[in-house]
Amino acid sequence: MVLLGGCQAEPDFDTKFEQQSRDLAAKARSIDADAKKQLDAVREAERASAELGKPATAPTPAPVTDAK
Repeated sequence: MVLLGGCQAEPDFDTKFEQQSRDLAAKARSIDADAKKQLDAVREAERASAELGKPATAPTPAPVTDAK
């Protein structure tokens, strides 16, 4: 009888569904916030690069060497 006092009834489907829904919504908001931060950083880098007169995505060419 003492052991039964520590057991709880498992939450019903609706309760579990609501909890999962809240958890997924929180994860989605976190992912959206991270993506927005990254996009803002890229835009800022492009803006700064444009102010310097260089395209942000143009790679710097490697020096040409005549290795024989």
